Amino acid sequence: MSESNSLSVGQALRRWVLYVLVFILGGGIAAVASALTHESIAGAENPVGLYAVVFAASGFIAYRLAEQVLGGTA
Repeated sequence: MSESNSLSVGQALRRWVLYVLVFILGGGIAAVASALTHESIAGAENPVGLYAVVFAASGFIAYRLAEQVLGGTA
């Protein structure tokens, strides 16, 4: 990696905060959407573990997409 591609501490911190926000928003939106869809169709609540899996998987996908868009290594 050349010196021109390295991030300063401030840039790295801003990028980390952005990635965390993308993870939380992406995962949260997907978990809420899937829960509302399931409840409207089945009329029953999902187990909490299902929310966690959907949140984690969707958040990770959103994080990886943000990382690629911002030019990080994927």
